[in-house]
Amino acid sequence: MSDVLFENTKIASYFLWEYTQYENALALWTCAEDAANYLEVAGIFSARNISDIIEKGMYSVEYIAFVRHIAYRIHVYTGREHSETNWFAAEKLIRNDEWCAAITQIANIYNDNRAHFDSLQGVRSEQVRQNHL
Repeated sequence: MSDVLFENTKIASYFLWEYTQYENALALWTCAEDAANYLEVAGIFSARNISDIIEKGMYSVEYIAFVRHIAYRIHVYTGREHSETNWFAAEKLIRNDEWCAAITQIANIYNDNRAHFDSLQGVRSEQVRQNHL
């Protein structure tokens, strides 16, 4: 399980780097973990769930709220102040099939390991750990 978690977090972090060009790898790693934690809490466990949100249209309340959550996390972990830049990066991420598959897989792993989350290897974010204890 830890290998799958590691690989998917690495993929999600890579795309965060590709779309933000932020150089702090640990911050991008924890951003990916936090985004996956948000998906878990929101009950988004498949790339199809993300596609359903996108299909509602960019002016739907669900789409706006979803993108806002991802953009906010980009802001928190990269420190980028320009909200439009964070928004556009979030929109690119949710339209990237590899990122969606990776981030939802992480959310699934978090959800499947709720009972013994403290023994799950590879989670770096203290905030995500606290959310599961």
